[in-house]
Amino acid sequence: MPQRGMSVLTLLVECLYLLSVALLVPVILGLMGLLIWTLLELGGFLRELRERRRRGRASQLAEVGAGHAEGVRNGTASSCYGDAASAGGLVGWFLRRATDAKNDPLRLQKALADLEVEAARRLARMSVGIRIGPALGLMGTLIPMGPALIGLSTGNIDEMAHNLVVAFSTTVLGLFIGGCCYVMWLVRRHWYSQDLVDCEYLLQRMTEQGERSDESDRRPAPIRLQSAPTPSGRR
Repeated sequence: MPQRGMSVLTLLVECLYLLSVALLVPVILGLMGLLIWTLLELGGFLRELRERRRRGRASQLAEVGAGHAEGVRNGTASSCYGDAASAGGLVGWFLRRATDAKNDPLRLQKALADLEVEAARRLARMSVGIRIGPALGLMGTLIPMGPALIGLSTGNIDEMAHNLVVAFSTTVLGLFIGGCCYVMWLVRRHWYSQDLVDCEYLLQRMTEQGERSDESDRRPAPIRLQSAPTPSGRR
């Protein structure tokens, strides 16, 4: 009976070992895919950084908001923010949707809420690399350690060295992916927080301009008194 119990335990341990070793290939493929995705995200991050430095922060937001509100009423809002509306930033993203809102307060509020969701979505995309990258790197570190220890016990130094190289390489890749994504997440969180503040300010300016325009439209025209006719005999 004890021998049967030991044999079952040994079988379970061997199955567990084989399953863990079989996960090494998917882990390596996942790390390579995450590395390519991180490099693509890094390229987009550098492009966004260059555009923000070239454009600068949305200067003179009061004039921009007033001009955009006037453009919404006149149907020419697509050109009142210039390059910023087509640069892909969150401010331009908001202004493009505010153009379709036609100065409707409810639709403008909905555009601002959608902007917050879009910012959260872009930041959540970075959290994938922050969490999954080091996790896969840790898995890639621990999985080859079993075969490395077996090679050490059997005196197979070449197999042990090969497994240790795999373990250390996956660790470096996982940490690189997590570090890059974390830096991009920190910088973008600052960018998007400032963009949200600017868009809230623009929304307030648009709403104020719209209310002023409505009040001016409802205001009755001033009554002009007709001047008394000049007698024809008098100069």
